Amino acid sequence: MEKETLADVNISTAISYIEQIMSLLNDKKEDISISYSLTDELSENLKKTIDDIVNAVSQNNEKVKNMNGKIIRISEENKTVRNNICKAAYDYLCLEQQKNIEEIKKLAEAHRKLAEEIAKKEEAMRSLKKKEVAKTIKQVLEFFFDGDKFTLDENTFQLMFRTRLLDKGNVKYAISEGEKNIIAFAYYLGDAHIKISRDDDYKKLFFIIDDPISSLDFTYVYTMSGIIRKIKTVFPKIEHPRYIILTHNNEFMRILCANKIVDKKLLLQNGNLSEFNTNFTVPYISHLLDVYRVARKGQTYSHTTANSIRHIIETLVKFQNIELSDDGIDKYIQENFEQDAKTYTFINDLSHGGWRSEDAPMLPKDYQDVCESLIQHINNLYKNQISYCEKNA
Repeated sequence: MEKETLADVNISTAISYIEQIMSLLNDKKEDISISYSLTDELSENLKKTIDDIVNAVSQNNEKVKNMNGKIIRISEENKTVRNNICKAAYDYLCLEQQKNIEEIKKLAEAHRKLAEEIAKKEEAMRSLKKKEVAKTIKQVLEFFFDGDKFTLDENTFQLMFRTRLLDKGNVKYAISEGEKNIIAFAYYLGDAHIKISRDDDYKKLFFIIDDPISSLDFTYVYTMSGIIRKIKTVFPKIEHPRYIILTHNNEFMRILCANKIVDKKLLLQNGNLSEFNTNFTVPYISHLLDVYRVARKGQTYSHTTANSIRHIIETLVKFQNIELSDDGIDKYIQENFEQDAKTYTFINDLSHGGWRSEDAPMLPKDYQDVCESLIQHINNLYKNQISYCEKNA
């Protein structure tokens, strides 16, 4: 507002005209008989001067009003100024960046088209994954169940019993607890496809399998073990199957270890992990190692040595003769061991769990000789078993 100026209001001319009129009136007052003439020029000049003063005051009042309004609306004025500055800057940038703006528009359009293509491919991928999930579930169910006892309807993704769809109302009557676990395991494997974004991700799959044989009949335990062993058949794109299996079942653990389905065997006990002794799952090996140590490592016999001898003889008889009986054990000992009084009698006696109350019926050397006879006998039949003892005893 510094450039705003108010019009000058000059009242001196008007005062001069008024004083002339007042002088004529005073003269008339002194002598009323005398005639004094008030010229039209004086009257017009006074009127014009007063009109000029009124106009100047009116104009000044309007300017003052506007300036006061601006002072009252200072924040709004500031905003208007800023808006005008921004508009000017925007117009300048648009002019300067016209080429870049056109390029951005092209990129935006390309991005829109690319997003549409991606959406279409993702939809196709979801459809493909759905088929893969259904295929895996059906494949795993076929491993467990003969015929069409349980299968999956690929359209509704509902479980089918024979040819009938199962719903929430009749599932509990048609499926046992063990079968539910099998179906859950099949879905668990099928669901792995959902985690995959691209084919290379199959190489990263790592399965955590928690006690999958809970409530299963024992025949299904072998099937479960076989599926885990052949998991690459279910997922052909996996280069090296990787998994952790948790179980409370000692027999399941034995199957996994004996069939080399797992590489690392650990036992969680009292909050600590330790190496799992697979001999606990195959007692014959443990007994053979004990007898070998007495025979060839100088280990002193103990109260378990007789039990080890008995277990080994029973296992050999069972393996060769199928039927296990006391007669079978006697005959096996007679046919395969020397008939001297000590060896035959001692092995036969220990193999039948004989109990003696006399002190030290056999010396340590006698135990060693008898154990050696048993080791030599096994070495003649199954040499690799004794080689195993040589490495691990």
